[in-house]
Amino acid sequence: MRRLSSLILSALLLAAPASPVEAIGQSGEPRFLVKAFLLKTDKTFDHATGWCGHDSVCSLTVGDYKVGLRFFLSGSSYRLRVAPSWDGADPCCVFKDGSDETSVPNGQPHDVELYYRKASGRQELGTLYIALESLE
Repeated sequence: MRRLSSLILSALLLAAPASPVEAIGQSGEPRFLVKAFLLKTDKTFDHATGWCGHDSVCSLTVGDYKVGLRFFLSGSSYRLRVAPSWDGADPCCVFKDGSDETSVPNGQPHDVELYYRKASGRQELGTLYIALESLE
């Protein structure tokens, strides 16, 4: 499984330069190119490429989900949150430890497991692969 994660991250990094970059809702100068790939448990996937400026918070839409990044003053460390991009009743999304947000210590490619929160526990949604590339 680790090899599959490595292959997906490599594909994500290689494909991003060919992907169109949207700057919807962003202002100012780009600071990071953000590449995200969501591999769902049913083997379907969504991906997106966007950029974050010098604001401490930015987001991009990956399929039906809004991926939010909140940067720390220290640089490329950030908090990651994933929510539905619609106003539905789906209790999405939590990370493996059950939290709504997780910390990513640096801008290196990273993968996290995502789950739907259910009354009876949780149901796996898939794995989010995310990478940042400094534009400075």
